Amino acid sequence: MKNNNIYLLYGEEKYDLNRKLVSIKKQFDKLEQGVNLFNINKDNIDSLKDILTEVTFFGTSKLVIIKDTNLKFDVSMLEDIDEDIVVVIIEDSIDKRTTTYKTLSKIANIEEFKLLDRKGMTTYVYDLFKRYNLNPTFDVADYFVEVCGLDKNNNINEIKKLVIYIDQGESITKETIDKICSKTLNAKIFDVLNKIVNKEKEEGIKLLDNILKQKESIVKIYIMLYKQIKQMYMIKYLKQKNVNDIATKLGIHPYTFKLLNVTCNKYSLDKLKQILYMFDEYDEKTKNGEMDFEIGLKKIICSM
Repeated sequence: MKNNNIYLLYGEEKYDLNRKLVSIKKQFDKLEQGVNLFNINKDNIDSLKDILTEVTFFGTSKLVIIKDTNLKFDVSMLEDIDEDIVVVIIEDSIDKRTTTYKTLSKIANIEEFKLLDRKGMTTYVYDLFKRYNLNPTFDVADYFVEVCGLDKNNNINEIKKLVIYIDQGESITKETIDKICSKTLNAKIFDVLNKIVNKEKEEGIKLLDNILKQKESIVKIYIMLYKQIKQMYMIKYLKQKNVNDIATKLGIHPYTFKLLNVTCNKYSLDKLKQILYMFDEYDEKTKNGEMDFEIGLKKIICSM
């Protein structure tokens, strides 16, 4: 039988998960750490039994938050807890095959918080734009997601910046988004790529230096730039084979495909293959300590 005061919350969408936790906390008039609010993790999980059974200044009423334990504790102790005790278990992910999960599924209220996919996030952003009377188009909402990514909490904060900047009823534009919003690393890398393919290599190097000044990993930058160039190669290859619906076949979002489709037209298939070989050589030499990560990447950019 499910217990209304036991919750298992898990998933990658932390914004919605945290909102759920806040709503649970509102069941209490006042919460004081160590008095009627207890935070448990894998380091102090052994104290859980005592916390559940001790009477506090507030009586038996308390909120116990158990976080990031991978469900490695004896959940049977939750089966007969006092109805005034609320237990919230929070995990990034769970293994539903475990005995622990199967026990919790019988006694706890379980909610999974999934990240929205690209289409779902675009719809969410479009609806938020309308709610704030920013006069959006769906295409602009999709561009916002391309620039700002799929993190809901981040996107809400970026939209709040736009609300401050734009007058109500004024149409939101891609130019405004570029001016006001903080771009994801993927969007910044595409800006670098865009400069390179348009033969503005000096500007591309400057953008790369700006990214590095923001303490982004050079290895992560290399991987993302390599991925975009490999997608360009695949698009070019499939276009030459007269393949239909390339974006779907490659699993690339239509907006991203539109951008990469334009950039790949700047190169021959052989040139793109040559660039990929250069990245393979870069990967091998940097791993062996024969090449500096930053210098090697800039050499590739200058030769594209």
